Amino acid sequence: MHDEQTRDHFIEMNAREYGPIYNYINWITEERARLATQERARLLHTPGISVSCLGTKIHHGPLSPGCRQCSGLAWSCLFISGRCNGRCFYCPAPQNMDDPPMSGSVPFHHAQDYADYVRFFGFGGASVSGGEPFLDFDKSLAFVQALRRTCDPALHIWLYTNGILVTEDKLQKLAAAGLNEIRFDIGATDYDLKFARQAAGIVGTVTVEIPAIPEEAEHLETLLPELTAAGVSHLNLHQLRLTPHNARHLLEHDYTYIHGPKVTVLESELYALKLVAHAAESKLTLAVNYCSFVYKYRFQAAASRGRFGVLLLEHGELLTDSGYIRTPATAPTVTRLGSKPPVPGKKDPLETSFVGSPTYTAAFVRPLANPEFAHREISVSADFTVFLERHPARPTVGAAASAPVADPGTAGLYQPSLEESCEWITPGLGVCF
Repeated sequence: MHDEQTRDHFIEMNAREYGPIYNYINWITEERARLATQERARLLHTPGISVSCLGTKIHHGPLSPGCRQCSGLAWSCLFISGRCNGRCFYCPAPQNMDDPPMSGSVPFHHAQDYADYVRFFGFGGASVSGGEPFLDFDKSLAFVQALRRTCDPALHIWLYTNGILVTEDKLQKLAAAGLNEIRFDIGATDYDLKFARQAAGIVGTVTVEIPAIPEEAEHLETLLPELTAAGVSHLNLHQLRLTPHNARHLLEHDYTYIHGPKVTVLESELYALKLVAHAAESKLTLAVNYCSFVYKYRFQAAASRGRFGVLLLEHGELLTDSGYIRTPATAPTVTRLGSKPPVPGKKDPLETSFVGSPTYTAAFVRPLANPEFAHREISVSADFTVFLERHPARPTVGAAASAPVADPGTAGLYQPSLEESCEWITPGLGVCF
């Protein structure tokens, strides 16, 4: 789609999702967008900042081992349940659902089934999230144990927690089971670092992962040296996102909201970039990573499409860089290479070509088959089966003929774009509108 068409599509989509409260949302103005874009560009050119994942991930220092698996399109996330004991105003989900362990749309009632799934599809990293995994500690521990005994020894396993129910004994059990990394949302505990201190020296990598809350900017900046002293090696910052669930809380704050595939908070991104820039300028030991919403939206979706799509390829089909299955429009035409007449009894090299515009489909993993879509049954193990479905992809009308080019002035940076393509992942941070 052209940027203008895509812009209108997202605005209409957000108007439908938020209904009556849409007109009460403090949407960004054209002038605010212009100034914010200038400020963001200035921060992105701070000396020492690293840029990766086509300019959607901005960081100082190395990414955590788990983030490297994610950015390498090799991560599987298991949500142990939909229950949480935290009451974070920014949480995008209700966190009061007693769901079974889920990855995507697939439930896993047995830890061994999930371990077999991770092994079969060749994931390089797997995480246990929630909800709050320590509310279901025995179940979470069982999944970590199954992953470690079943999968490649190099599999990186990590777990997310708010820390409220963490104890040294439980940390020791997780480490003994093979947990490599633990991530704390210290926003749920008023930025208390005692749980991170407990984990340091027990779990190999201790990470703090929180949304970038503008009101906490000064507090968190002064806390950075304490994070290092507590044994934290990585700080991951996310962009605040408005959802129908958290709207009544977020709209009480003086935030500016940006349209897109999901509604995000402008000040949250600017604050995260300021903190990364501060860490780079101060040459901190602590690694600070801004994991933008557009990174999640683009890269994590592409990873899923590609991992499952490769098992659905048929004659002449290819996977694109963004994980879509590209199907030629017509039957292949086979021609002989070279201009010399054919030699009797000798096979000449052949060239296969296709005529017309290709079509695109996306692969999705499902627990049951939907007869509406072409699908393939996959026996992950003797006891567990999933289905891979092919869904038609939205046409990319007006997409550029060639992949975008990075800013020649700064390695890895791209201009913000709404351009969507089934051929490549859209680069750059989100457009402010």
